[in-house]
Amino acid sequence: MSQAGTYAVLVRHFFGRFFDKESLSPQGEPEANLAQILGLVAVPGAFFVLLFRPFGMTGWDLVMLRYCFVSLSMVVMGLVMVFEWDALLLDRRDYLILTPLPIRLTSLFFAKAQALAMLAGVFLADVNFFGTLFWPGIDGKRDTLAIMGVHALAVCAAGLFTALAIAAIQGVLATLLSGKTYRRVSVTAQTLLMALLVMLLFLTPVLGAGARMVLRSHHWIATVLPTYWFTGFYEQLRPATRNATLAGLGDTAVRGLAAAAALFVLAYLPGYRRHARKILDAPAPSPAGPGPLRAAFERAANRWLLGSNLERAVFHFIGESITRSPQHRLFLATYGGFGAALAVMHMGADPRTGLAPLSLTLSFILVSGLRAAFNFPSEPSGNWIFQISETESAAGYFDATRKWIAVCAIIPLHLALAPAEFQLFTPGKALFHTAYGLTLSMLLVELMFFDFRKAPFTCAYFTGKMNLVGLGALYVLGFTTYSNTMAEVEGWLLGWPAAAVAFFAAAWAAWAALVWWRRRRLGDEATLEYDDGEPMVRTLGLEAH
Repeated sequence: MSQAGTYAVLVRHFFGRFFDKESLSPQGEPEANLAQILGLVAVPGAFFVLLFRPFGMTGWDLVMLRYCFVSLSMVVMGLVMVFEWDALLLDRRDYLILTPLPIRLTSLFFAKAQALAMLAGVFLADVNFFGTLFWPGIDGKRDTLAIMGVHALAVCAAGLFTALAIAAIQGVLATLLSGKTYRRVSVTAQTLLMALLVMLLFLTPVLGAGARMVLRSHHWIATVLPTYWFTGFYEQLRPATRNATLAGLGDTAVRGLAAAAALFVLAYLPGYRRHARKILDAPAPSPAGPGPLRAAFERAANRWLLGSNLERAVFHFIGESITRSPQHRLFLATYGGFGAALAVMHMGADPRTGLAPLSLTLSFILVSGLRAAFNFPSEPSGNWIFQISETESAAGYFDATRKWIAVCAIIPLHLALAPAEFQLFTPGKALFHTAYGLTLSMLLVELMFFDFRKAPFTCAYFTGKMNLVGLGALYVLGFTTYSNTMAEVEGWLLGWPAAAVAFFAAAWAAWAALVWWRRRRLGDEATLEYDDGEPMVRTLGLEAH
């Protein structure tokens, strides 16, 4: 095969590796979720352009809308790069298989870079296509092609900066660190970036609406947020306000883009062989024993909380899976970023009124995030150990799952919020709010996990089965209605102690009734699910000729 043919095969191979097939149900198709994601990503641009077209946006209103599109492009590209964090480096399997072949390492790097660029380019075009196409209706001028060209240049430059900057961060870490240190710092950086990007996405309307105030007051946030830089770059290309501070940020955007590109090249090309070896040498998360605090916690849990060896096994399996699986930490980071954005919005105006619904909102996000994470397998090929050892009733698996959520998620969340509550409220009100939040959280766990018939992280999932748009709308409607309504109920109960006592009695009675109903409904014959696929008839493929 010619070098060009070999290179094309490498690009196709690396591009195909972006779609995870190992954790799927046998009849699952990874392209199904990709199609949903691309559709979901394309919707905001088209929706907001069509929404604001009748208003004839000018001046700072136009800057606000430009900021939103710049931010959307940057966040989407950032999420793609964070999801494919190690995409430019060879993983262990590729290194062992491909490096002995007569293929230059630079060819492997450029093939990986091209495959990643193709994936990123698809998302960059998808997120900006409708916005660019319909943008002349927003600008309102007659030079349609110039309007479209400037918009496309600004938003694509912003997205390119984010992609290069995140790739450069990963390259710098690979250059400076090694072994366990590299793996730990790399996973931590990836997780934090994911949470930061999701938080930035949900804060986009707030930051866009505040652009005028931020820039006129010369607030420091404008100098550190690249979204403001590229909004200034847009202002340089096509002025809307003639604001010197905003236009000056455009120079920062150009310098930042050049610096990100230079750092990307310098971080990867000179030492790519060393980086590839580093990935091979970097150990997986260590199976070494826990530290003293965690060991003490596990001993206490084994003695006082977990009633059987089965419960102990499942409880500690959940903790170890989350600790050692970067994919699940990344998934939960998306929920964490969403929660952080809501915390900023709740606490920004009035901390006293914002804190009451905040704990309810965060508990809803936490429980729903864990339920979603538990659906995805940690090591699909390893669930055989559960299948051959499932000799007892599945009730122990379900009880252990709920105990882990209560002890390792719900209680820590409310303990983390407690200092702010005791600082802003009287001790009695703070204690009531904490007890109220814990009670509702336990009810929420039982309701959300009522039909959950899996051991966490052991069931293959079926792509395309989940309607992402519908699920997202359900969650948004659910947590807003839930948190606001329950916050109003809490305010009413605070003024009526007898009703508060009756509420707690009724809530815990309802929780006990749900537990009893679930156990009776499942019975001793309940079994775990290991494949989320839909029923399928399999044939031997024999046909008469």
